[in-house]
Amino acid sequence: MAALLAALLQALVACLERGIERLGGEPERRWEVIAEMGSGALKKAGASPEAIRARARALVERGELEKALRLYVALLQATPDDTGAMDAAAEILAELGDGEGARELALRSVDLAPDAGAGKYVLLGHLEHGHAAVEAFERGLALLMRELREAEEGAADGGQAGREGRARIAEAKKRIAAVLTAIAKVYLTDCFQDVGAAAVCERLLDRALLFDSESPESCQALADLRLSQGRKGEALALVRRTVDLCEALPDGLVPSYDFRAVTARLLVELSEYPEAERILEGLAAEDALDTEVWYLLGLCRMLLGKPAECRAALRGGARPDGERWFLDACLAALDYEAFYETMARCGRKRRKAPAESK
Repeated sequence: MAALLAALLQALVACLERGIERLGGEPERRWEVIAEMGSGALKKAGASPEAIRARARALVERGELEKALRLYVALLQATPDDTGAMDAAAEILAELGDGEGARELALRSVDLAPDAGAGKYVLLGHLEHGHAAVEAFERGLALLMRELREAEEGAADGGQAGREGRARIAEAKKRIAAVLTAIAKVYLTDCFQDVGAAAVCERLLDRALLFDSESPESCQALADLRLSQGRKGEALALVRRTVDLCEALPDGLVPSYDFRAVTARLLVELSEYPEAERILEGLAAEDALDTEVWYLLGLCRMLLGKPAECRAALRGGARPDGERWFLDACLAALDYEAFYETMARCGRKRRKAPAESK
């Protein structure tokens, strides 16, 4: 009976493949259908781990994370100790908002293969806080430095091996710069009260820019540090450099929402209101419920002498929850009547308006 079922499944796969090919689709889609039947079905269909991983990676690149996750889960059901699949699944879980599930998978991978795969340590660094985050990032950094040394050795060869080695060097340097910047950000936030935190942060960012001088993340973090040190001229030059680097990114690459929000906040603090307004308008269009973005947008417009647009921004960010009072208070600063309406909602007695000076 088992042999008969396997034969029928193979025939079904072949039919699916032929149908997809006739429609101009991708035959690899068969693994997505079979994965939903369970890991046993994948084995019977003759699905190789390499083919499943390749298909899952293609799905991730297209943003179809849940489909890719199903393939990795099926792969792990068939081979429970596949740390590569664990690492990839953990990354997807983190992207989907399941931080606890991502942490569990990453820690399991660390137990099984502590000296392989820098990515799981970097992921843990982003999921942890304070010194625990720094420790995770540093373990990942050590593995990345090892990868860089291996790539440099390979680049010494000629021909195709040398070209691949040089490409690996460039990629390793970018990843190293990103991790150094991530550690610096921990010292800028969670560990900023540590003795010498600012100096440690500065050294880390200097190193990051040596590895990747065109990293927007490193420039932005250094701008944030300079602003905290009161060195506004340097901070302004760095945040402008950050904006320029982001605009020079290849087509299709856009900095994350959080990254752009921090850039906008720095621009506001440095009185670069027109550029901040442009970025904040884009953020507000992406997330109409982000109260802080609406507040900053209203502030920019007020300081640019646009009171009507300022009111529109603050009203646009008003929400039916507990944050509504904050935006009402901001509106009150622009409108005398709104001030008393806000006070009335808070249970305060209205006073007579002061007479205008003559």
